[in-house]
Amino acid sequence: MERDLDTLSVKEFEELIEHVIDRRLEVWLTQLMDALIGQDEQDAELRPEFADSLKRSLDQVQSGEGINLTAFREQIGR
Repeated sequence: MERDLDTLSVKEFEELIEHVIDRRLEVWLTQLMDALIGQDEQDAELRPEFADSLKRSLDQVQSGEGINLTAFREQIGR
């Protein structure tokens, strides 16, 4: 079911964001574990798409594109 963001309550919006973050972390953890299981940790390689995603995230944080939870809550009026 699709809904406009302005029709969501703050609680529904927070739950949506939490779900997206949880899902992303679950995918990254799964890929990391898949890369490490059955291989010596020193010889393990990350899947290219995971490594690219991780690099993009690190680049965003280093360039100041990230946001902390307090600032995010202020932006959504909490």
